[in-house]
Amino acid sequence: MIKKLRMANRVTIYIRKLRYQEAKNRLLHELDKAFANGYLEAEIIHGIGTYTLRKMVEEEIAKLDYVRPCSHQPNPGAYHVQFLQIPDDLRKEYLG
Repeated sequence: MIKKLRMANRVTIYIRKLRYQEAKNRLLHELDKAFANGYLEAEIIHGIGTYTLRKMVEEEIAKLDYVRPCSHQPNPGAYHVQFLQIPDDLRKEYLG
């Protein structure tokens, strides 16, 4: 599920309480969708638990070239990222 906060141009992605593979699939799908729609930031809600989902988020973010982690992570149950900012026409070309 993706929740849009256009005022701040930030999207919230909920993967809390999902199984590992389902959370990974949703994370990658929603990040792609948010980047394609021109969002600036995303907050990924993974919950606290054993940090399994947070570790997965960190690993997957490191593999992507259009998103980077924010330097400040204030909430232990969430992970904040910023998207690469490129003009709309180049973003569409990048996405194919």
